Amino acid sequence: MIGEARAVVARRAGALNRKEVSAGKKAFILVGFCTAQLLDVTTTHIGLAQGRQELNGVAAWIIANQGELAVYAIKLSLVAGLVGFLLMFGRRRAGIWNAYLIAAWITTFAVLNNLYRILT
Repeated sequence: MIGEARAVVARRAGALNRKEVSAGKKAFILVGFCTAQLLDVTTTHIGLAQGRQELNGVAAWIIANQGELAVYAIKLSLVAGLVGFLLMFGRRRAGIWNAYLIAAWITTFAVLNNLYRILT
């Protein structure tokens, strides 16, 4: 009985990994992820120019020690690396695309927070 249940779960989990993501959804996720990251950098820059404080502790430390441009260079390098990773391994694992979609939404909420702080 336990062996049968395990086989059913394994079969369903395997089917989830094999589900193909459409090209349109891939483009939407990739564009959304990159746009959210660029908007985050832009709104962060505007906020810092207005004298606001960086809320990310690691980024605040880098700004204090290396400057604002260092944070942007690191962030954009990481984003480029993540996009490269997605394009290389996204063909084999459909779940990776959903992780990037979630990351885009999280970054979108950070952008909205930045906009709120800028406008108030």
